[in-house]
Amino acid sequence: MEFRTIQRPAGSFQQGVTVREVQGIVWAAFGRRAVVESAVELGGGMYNSVNRLRLRDAAEPVVLRVAPPAERQFVPEAHLMRNEYASVPWLAPIAGLMPKVLAADFTGTVIGRDWMIQSFLPGTPSPQKLGSFPKDTHGLFFGQLGEITSAVHAVVGPNFGPVAGPGHARWSQAVVASLRRIADDVEECGLDATDLRRTADIAPARRGRRTPAADRGPADGEHQARSGLRPDDLRCPGPGPHLVGVPCQVGLSRPGWPLWRDGCYVSTRRRR
Repeated sequence: MEFRTIQRPAGSFQQGVTVREVQGIVWAAFGRRAVVESAVELGGGMYNSVNRLRLRDAAEPVVLRVAPPAERQFVPEAHLMRNEYASVPWLAPIAGLMPKVLAADFTGTVIGRDWMIQSFLPGTPSPQKLGSFPKDTHGLFFGQLGEITSAVHAVVGPNFGPVAGPGHARWSQAVVASLRRIADDVEECGLDATDLRRTADIAPARRGRRTPAADRGPADGEHQARSGLRPDDLRCPGPGPHLVGVPCQVGLSRPGWPLWRDGCYVSTRRRR
């Protein structure tokens, strides 16, 4: 097996996988006859470790994503991959832009970490390619992002909070719970969380100020999707930056995640 990994300092949050772990994952997913010809770790992410795998007798590569060990995850970020997995069926309006989940394991019995294997999406990460297009074409790309955002924001779910839970009856309750989880993490690091806890105590007093979005239900990418928008509607037919994939559902299943920065691929086609 050709094996290339990213060298990181000891104690880094992101940790790669070993040859033995890659082989164990592939056997668990595809059977012991599966042969890994190459495993190349991809950079650019901030949370999961990502590897492009080439398997013998497979026409296309696949992508292996491995979560950090559970003990290294902060409470607000705990089990992000599980929440992402749970959100996949609810992102059907943009399914044509997302990778297909081929296998996943959250039991910890293979390598002691959550992992997921997905189909490989062609294209170039938007931060690496968008700047090569003329500035006056960038609006095409962000327009497509807006259509994706509109499709996901059309969500009305049964509660507020991560798709995988815990759920809350009101958005304000989800915000307060998040603040308290952050305060727990801050204190666990030996820092003073007094201001955070005070904010969490004050926030419920202002929850009576409702907005139309609060009345109708979840209005961010953290919840189930309901939209009639077809995947083909999300592709720009004209020349310029062409959004061809959303490889990371974390940007759609967590509020405030910078989707354009590390969650989208663009094609290499330029405007003529």
